[in-house]
Amino acid sequence: MNEKKFKLVQWLLYGLMAVSALLTIIFYMNPSNPDIILYWGYILFIVAVAVTLIIALMNILKNPKASFKALLMVVAMVVVGFIAYSISKNTLTPTQMEKYHVTASTVKMVSAGLILTYLMMIVAVAVFIYTAISKFFK
Repeated sequence: MNEKKFKLVQWLLYGLMAVSALLTIIFYMNPSNPDIILYWGYILFIVAVAVTLIIALMNILKNPKASFKALLMVVAMVVVGFIAYSISKNTLTPTQMEKYHVTASTVKMVSAGLILTYLMMIVAVAVFIYTAISKFFK
């Protein structure tokens, strides 16, 4: 990233931080309307996702060969997510679902998220152990 783009991004981040600070001050001065902070969080999330996707797409278009591994990892994550969803199940009875005001699909999605979290934790620990052992032998 050249110096001009870097400065632009830096000032954009300063602006977002200033708006966030201003909204926080306004919220604490008048806490009767908490929705303004929530909507600002939505806006920041959408901006972060959009910028991330645009930068990733620009890098893929600049160097498609180097991006092949990253795309392969994204495909692997989608496959692991699909497997986690496939093996997840609804473990609540209809009375429990009624008590907690959830549907069977919500329970299945939560179960899939937990399974995916466990799998990613196992992978992270395995990679940590692998790198520690490989550095020891080098």
